Order: sequence, then C-alpha cells, then structure tokens
Amino acid sequence: MVGLVTQEFLHVIQESLDEAAGTPQASELIVAEAHHRIANNLALIASLTRLQARELATSERAYSAGEVQVILAEIGARIDTVGRMHNLLSDSASGKTLDLGGYLGEIAVSAIGSMGHDAAPRFSAELRGGAFHRSQALQVGLIVGELVTNALKYAHPAGVAGEIRLVCRPFRSGMVVEVSDDGVGFPEGFDPECGGGLGLRIVRSLAARMNADLEFDDTGTGLTARLEIPDDRSKRD
Repeated sequence: MVGLVTQEFLHVIQESLDEAAGTPQASELIVAEAHHRIANNLALIASLTRLQARELATSERAYSAGEVQVILAEIGARIDTVGRMHNLLSDSASGKTLDLGGYLGEIAVSAIGSMGHDAAPRFSAELRGGAFHRSQALQVGLIVGELVTNALKYAHPAGVAGEIRLVCRPFRSGMVVEVSDDGVGFPEGFDPECGGGLGLRIVRSLAARMNADLEFDDTGTGLTARLEIPDDRSKRD
C-alpha cells in the first residue's frame, strides 16, 4: 500500500515538473519541495504506526486475529488519507489547496469500507467545505478518519449497522466539521478530554496542533464530535 501511495506522490511531482516549462531552477525547487512534503507526511504516518506498535507491545492481553485485522485496517486508512490528499492536490491549480468537503467525504467512505463490517452503516453527509490548505487538510483528514473508525468500532456493540453522519461547512472565519453516530455514546464516567485509546489521543493531539476547538456531545442519541477550525494562515507553508 505504501508503494501505491508513493507512486501517487511521484505522479504529482511529474505533473509539477511538466508545468515548470523546462527551467532547471524551477524543476529543482519543485523536486525539493515535493521531497520535503513527502518526507514529512510519511514521517507522520510512521510516528503514528510506532505509537500503535508500542501500545500493542505494552498490552497485557493477547489480541485475536479479528482485532489485529482491525488494527491493520486503521493503519491502512491513515496511509490512504495521505495518498488521497496528494491525489487531489494533483488536480488543484495551485497544488497547495484542495476542496475540504470532498476530501473528507472520500476519507469517510474509504474508512467505512476498510473496516469490513458485514452490515455497513448508513452514511450521510453535508459537505460544503471550500478550498483548504494542504497542511491543515491532512490533519483534519486524519481526525475524521479516526472519528469514523471509532464510530464503527464502538457505537453499536451489538453489531447493528447504525448510521454515521459527516458535516463540513464554513463557520465564522474557518470551518466546522462534525462526525455523528446513533450509537450508545460514551461509557458512564468516561472523560473524552483525557481518556480513550490511541485514536482519541491522535484526535486530541492534531486538534491542538491546529488550535481547533474539539467538543464531544452524547447527551442525546448517539455521539457527536465537533471540530471548529480557525483560519490560521500563519501556519501555512
């Protein structure tokens, strides 16, 4: 899978080189930027994978084949998130922004498919996100992937299909993204600000990096995770 993602990256590089109109200086700059971007994104995925490996190594229980399959699907979904971003960037005029709503919709559908549930949940979406810078788009994409995966794993312990809804729309000067399910919500006494496994830790960490407000609400039916993302242009490369 990593090889396929790398091929997509190389495709993006080649298209950029074609647009450089044969100027060696421009080509060198494009290659340097692309290598830097690829290295950073793959380093992020490698770091998350090492965190998952350490969590497994320190666990005091044995994991079933089905649980290992889910863990591998989670890792694959994170790699897919990076690959899809670069695929969409190749169709972007600037190579620096992409349509956030469309990107998140692809990630959610892919995450649902990758988990291999016998009864796939109903998926609905309201996607009105505009152009979003690649550095923040990747972080939001990873957050949505983790939230959808958690909904698939925990919303319906009895195994019913249920429903997952994704919202992405402008909010004030930034964007708001919500992932909702119609499941059982958090266990009694659970604190989402400090509890949970690796997925929730990733979500909290990435939200903090973006200075985004992250809230969870399970007072009604199911659980809703809400991410309010500011328009922080100072962090754009």
